[in-house]
Amino acid sequence: MNQPPEPLRGNILVVDDTPNNLRLLSAMLTEQGYEVRRVISGQMALKTAAANPPDLILLDIKMPDMNGYEVCQHLKASERTREIPVIFISALDEVLDKVKAFAVGGIDYITKPFSEEEVFVRVENSLTIRKLQKQLQEQNERLKQEIAERQQIEVKLQYSEAKYRNLFNNTLVGIFRTRFADGLFLDLNQRLVEMLGYQSVNDLVGQKSSIDHYVNIDYRHQLLTQLQVSGEVHNFEADFYRQDGSVFRGLLSARLNPEDESVEGVVVEIERSEVFKS
Repeated sequence: MNQPPEPLRGNILVVDDTPNNLRLLSAMLTEQGYEVRRVISGQMALKTAAANPPDLILLDIKMPDMNGYEVCQHLKASERTREIPVIFISALDEVLDKVKAFAVGGIDYITKPFSEEEVFVRVENSLTIRKLQKQLQEQNERLKQEIAERQQIEVKLQYSEAKYRNLFNNTLVGIFRTRFADGLFLDLNQRLVEMLGYQSVNDLVGQKSSIDHYVNIDYRHQLLTQLQVSGEVHNFEADFYRQDGSVFRGLLSARLNPEDESVEGVVVEIERSEVFKS
C-alpha cells in the first residue's frame, strides 16, 4: 500500500516584487516541507491573505505600489488577517527600519542576502509560537463553554491544568515564569532547565535568578523596558550562560503579567558557542 503523504509544516505567503527572491525563498521553504504561495505586490498579498489566510507571511518592505509597512497595517486592520504573523524581509538593516517594522505589527525581521539557517529558525519559531497561542486560545474557549454548560468548574480546571502541564513539559521550546523585580525563577519547564545546563527544575525554581544567566545585563534591561512599554516582546535575541559557563544564543518572546508582577515567556536556542565565562 502507498504511504499517505506527510502533512505540510505550514502555509506561508511570500510577498516580494523581485522574482529571483520569490524563487529562492519558495525553493528553500518548499524543500523543508512548507506549502508556499507567492505574490509580487502588496495588493495581491492583501487579496490572497483575505481569501485564504496563511499561517505566516514573509513580506518585503520595498515594493513600488504599496510598501511592506502599508501592507502590514492593512493586514492588522482586518479582523480576518490581523492574527497572521508577519516577518519582514529587506536589504535594509538599520535600527530605525526594525523599529518601524515592529511598530506596524511585524513580529520579526530577516535581511538579505538570506541565510538558510536564519530563515528556517525564524520561520519555525514564529509558527511554533503561533500554534501554541492558537492551542491555548482554543482550549480556553472550550473550557468557557464547558463550564457554562455543566457548571463543573473544579473538574474543568483540573482538566485544563493537566493539558497545560503536558504541553508545558513536552514542548521543544523553553518556557519560564520569573519575578519581574529580581528575575527569580518561579516556574520553568525541563527543556529550559536543560538549555541552562541543570538537571532538575528544583535547581532553579526559588533558587536562581535569570539575571545570572545573561551574558550582557543590558539585554535584560532592554527586555524589561520593552515589557513596561508594550506589555510583551517578540523574538528578542540575547546571549545566555549555561551552568558550566558556556554560552548560547536564545530567541525570546515574553509578556508581562500585571496581576503578580511576573514575566512569562518562551525561549528557543538558535546558536551554540564554545565561548566560556571568563
